[in-house]
Amino acid sequence: MPYIFDSKIYLLVFSWLIALNINAQKLYQGNNFVSIPGQSSPEQVVMIAAGVTPSARQLSWQEMELTTFIHFSLNTFYNQEWGRGTEDPVKFNPTELNAAQWVKVFKDAGSKCVIITCKHHDGFCLWPSRFTNHTVASSPWRMGKGDLVKEVSDACRKQGMKFGIYLSPWDRHEKSYGSEAYNYYFMNQLTELLSNYGEVSEVWFDGACGEGPNGKKQVYNWESYYSLIRKLQPTAVIAVMGPDVRWVGTESGYGRETEWSVVPYALAIQDSIAAGSQQQVVKDSFIPQCDMMAQDLGSREAIKNAKNLIWYPSEVDVSIRPGWFWHENENSRVKTPEKLVDIYYSSVGRNSLLLLNIPPDTRGLIHENDVASLQEWRSALNSAFKNNLAENAKATQATSKGITSVPLILDGDDATNCEATETGESILELDLGGFKTFDVLLLQENIRVGQRIEKFRFQVFINNQWTNVGEGTTVGYKRLLRFAPVTSDKVRLVIEQSRLAPALAEFGLYLQPPSVTVSPATAAFTDSMQVVLSSNSPEAAIFYTTDGTKPGKYSARYIKPINIKQSTELNFLAIMPGGEHSFYGKGSYNKANYGVILKNAPDKQYDGGGLLGLVDGVEGTIDFGDGKWTGINGKDLDATVDMGKESEIHTISVTFNETTASWIFRPTEVTIQVSENGTDFRTLQSSGFGLAKSDNTRRFVAKAKYNGEARYVRVIAKHLDKIPDWHPGKGLPAWVFADEIKIE
Repeated sequence: MPYIFDSKIYLLVFSWLIALNINAQKLYQGNNFVSIPGQSSPEQVVMIAAGVTPSARQLSWQEMELTTFIHFSLNTFYNQEWGRGTEDPVKFNPTELNAAQWVKVFKDAGSKCVIITCKHHDGFCLWPSRFTNHTVASSPWRMGKGDLVKEVSDACRKQGMKFGIYLSPWDRHEKSYGSEAYNYYFMNQLTELLSNYGEVSEVWFDGACGEGPNGKKQVYNWESYYSLIRKLQPTAVIAVMGPDVRWVGTESGYGRETEWSVVPYALAIQDSIAAGSQQQVVKDSFIPQCDMMAQDLGSREAIKNAKNLIWYPSEVDVSIRPGWFWHENENSRVKTPEKLVDIYYSSVGRNSLLLLNIPPDTRGLIHENDVASLQEWRSALNSAFKNNLAENAKATQATSKGITSVPLILDGDDATNCEATETGESILELDLGGFKTFDVLLLQENIRVGQRIEKFRFQVFINNQWTNVGEGTTVGYKRLLRFAPVTSDKVRLVIEQSRLAPALAEFGLYLQPPSVTVSPATAAFTDSMQVVLSSNSPEAAIFYTTDGTKPGKYSARYIKPINIKQSTELNFLAIMPGGEHSFYGKGSYNKANYGVILKNAPDKQYDGGGLLGLVDGVEGTIDFGDGKWTGINGKDLDATVDMGKESEIHTISVTFNETTASWIFRPTEVTIQVSENGTDFRTLQSSGFGLAKSDNTRRFVAKAKYNGEARYVRVIAKHLDKIPDWHPGKGLPAWVFADEIKIE
């Protein structure tokens, strides 16, 4: 007998679920797995998807919004990212380690949970495991009596933070890796971590599966791992190779513009699951099987043929530094507060949780550069979200059945929601009670009753008409939309499409701190140049300094373009009448004595501040992205320097960057030439650097001696035509990065 779908019954059930979740939040359990009845139409599948909701543990996880990763191990002391398993534990000796400092920094930044890498791929354990000697007990730290997992878990509890663990399934040290015995070894270690350190809120696995000491790869027994976690820590979420939380698909810090938490999933042991225990089995033994990196995971098209739907929310992970472990040469490459703000809006603001990695240094402390960036980041977010400019607005909802008041979207409680009575277009209009200026829209759905909104647009009443200032697709737990500042006394949200009736829980309007734009941001010049500063807020005053100090309200106020005649470091910020200020900005301008001609144009993103950047007297750091390097992809660097007249020369040198992880390789050959007329060149030096055989981050200097006169100097650096086979970019042409041609 064919299955008959009754939409009235589904609507009745979902209405009951809404009432249950609003009035009995303490009893919330969620409905995170649903099987689709056979012969369901695409429209029926959409209605069913609207009723899939997070489990209690998933809801608690989502509400944290921001969590912290700690990558700290022997890799920190070996200055590497992935250990080989042969590292000596004697090297592990952080003499100033202070877990309380770590947790305080994270808490002050807004994090709610700390996840520590208890064991990375090298197999070194940060606790004295009974099942291996490759642990902190074999190190000089704390005279071999230390337990870093305990110190971090204790610090978390003392400061009211949740605690989580990362345990790498891949182990390059353990001899049993690659055999069934390793699964028991792994579960023994997992048992130690889940039994001896109090409540664990999250268990984080990655999918790395390389060779062990015996040259074999391991078949992981995920079902047993999950069952053990559910038994010992039933409230812990399992991510991201797990049933509760999925990886967003990149480590950039940016989520999708359209992020569905309800996605289709095939079950690992579908045929053996009885109907009565189906949901529980799914929770405990579900193994990821489909592509979670695709841009479309949960749209109507993506779910129309699904046999099962599951609530599987997105986690966005990113490191505050280029690497996951601390490296001294990355102290100047900590992500800026501005970058962290952008990441926040693009992760938490796109229905995801942000997992931010902040690695301690070899002292055992969070480096002061990381702390400074985090503090300014948090200050900016606090300033932006301290006042909901729509808080006292009069909110109404218009549908085909009339206009009703909807105060619940302004009550500050994401567990309550306005209830539209239909799935067609609905309009929420807010009278702000006066003119307000804002540039951020916040929306939240009550995900306890499902994720439903599929498409919306935001309008502002300007010049007696409604004007679109932003639009989006999914909302979910939280959606943040940024736009140019606007001023109005009326706004409205048009929900164009939704699954069942939309259940909007919260609505907010906010104003970010002012920002300052500088043009140009960096440049070299021969005589003089003008720099223009502007702010996105007409009420903000811009202040600046040219002596390297931080500006304030008593510094020079920007009135007109600044005329630069000497090498100058320009610092600036904008301050609002109420005291809110922008991030500190910086511009770098360097006077050059020579002209430069490049045969091959550099990439626009890596132009070194212009042609004169090669002779401006300022060398690039080890960071190829610092704005000082001239980068050319797939072509040679061919630069001719014109000194203006014949001059005495003793040495000529040029510096090159090699960052193979970013496809930047040392040139295969460097030729240095001189000329009196710019046409006839004499070669002084032609040499090669050899070929990189593994990942490198370093600088190379080519130098030539010449005791004579010349007007022109030419540098030709041959690019690597084909990246070697050991590299992910094998066979493709490499970048050449150069800076500062020195003529002495």
